[in-house]
Amino acid sequence: MLMTIRCSRCGCVRFFYTLPGTRQTRQQSHHGACCAECQKPLNLRDVILPVSRPHSPAFTKAE
Repeated sequence: MLMTIRCSRCGCVRFFYTLPGTRQTRQQSHHGACCAECQKPLNLRDVILPVSRPHSPAFTKAE
């Protein structure tokens, strides 16, 4: 199961990681993933979980 990460502010799918003590983003205290376009720190609202689709009964082995 794969998930998609998309910035909720600008829609960009590219991101980068910050490390403690580095000055790569506007929010200096953030540690983790940030949007590559607008530099917004990514959070759970930016994670798009896959939609679970039920399997077709024609392909199951149930009788």
